[in-house]
Amino acid sequence: MKVARENILWEKHQKHVPTVDEPGGKLWGCFRSCFLQSAAPYTEGIAYKILKNDLGMDLREAPGHTSCGAIGYHGDVTNIETQMVVAARNFSVAHHELGVDNLFSFCVTSFANYTEMIKLWEEEPELREYTAKTLKETTGREFWIPHVSGGRPSVVHASDVFYANRHKLAAKAKYSLKGIKAVDHIGCHYGKIFPGEAMGGVEFPQVLVGLLEAFGAEIVDYPERRHCCGMGFRQCAFPENRDYTASSVYKKMKSLKEAHPDGNLILTNCPGCTVFLDAEQGTIKEVLEEEFNVSVLDYAQLTGLMLGYDPFKDCGLNAKAVEVEPLLDKIGIPYDKSKTPEQRRRPF
Repeated sequence: MKVARENILWEKHQKHVPTVDEPGGKLWGCFRSCFLQSAAPYTEGIAYKILKNDLGMDLREAPGHTSCGAIGYHGDVTNIETQMVVAARNFSVAHHELGVDNLFSFCVTSFANYTEMIKLWEEEPELREYTAKTLKETTGREFWIPHVSGGRPSVVHASDVFYANRHKLAAKAKYSLKGIKAVDHIGCHYGKIFPGEAMGGVEFPQVLVGLLEAFGAEIVDYPERRHCCGMGFRQCAFPENRDYTASSVYKKMKSLKEAHPDGNLILTNCPGCTVFLDAEQGTIKEVLEEEFNVSVLDYAQLTGLMLGYDPFKDCGLNAKAVEVEPLLDKIGIPYDKSKTPEQRRRPF
């Protein structure tokens, strides 16, 4: 029997994320994102509502939780030893104060950072000993490594949790994506740093495709599907480097529209990708006078729309540069058409 190559890779890149129907699948500790809090807070807001109200999860977070610090690490401000102790402290707080074993992060950079720390502790015993000793000396806390539902050491991403429960979410959906041509855009820090920890790996990831298919979308492909959004940490932060971000978005959008002129939607799981794939379309429109009008949503926003949450008040679509009303019309999601697009985007 001939086995398809993607099936071999799919089996290689499996990880178990407990659903709400499994033991331990309703109790989770969650790590918020510093970037999401500042640039796109709507993701965490609608994700909380869905996970709690629609899936009945018990989500716990500690007041003493801090940023994972990865943005400083990637910016050469902090070193690896500091990262390990920060991660260990957050894990210890979650386990010993909140009583949780399963942990997820809302940020893909946090996901990659925590995964890296766990890998180092597994492969370098002296680093694990250093971290445990330093954590105890500086905070008085006990060292603990998270294990998803008692399995191998791991912290998952929030999109993994949505993917694991996609069929239950689809069964509750009030709307369908039938007739919508959509494509996934996986955050680099989700799929490219540790492909073995990504649902399906980096070549055939399913974490977003599976969610789109569950809601009835038609998945399309195009040459630059796996091209980075161009955000980086040094590109978007420094004005002299901003043209790299915009050019990366232009390359992706041009490729998508040439392959699928009626492509309606890009689904993301990275806060940076979500912001810049949308916002840089505005830059391209202003500078090059070229419009793509591709809606960019993250997994939580899309799920919220499908479940009937308000597109603007609940799902944060008022913060989009690209007008989302054409996509809402095609799906059949109602909104207040008595208001102008500018009025719908005013803060609530």
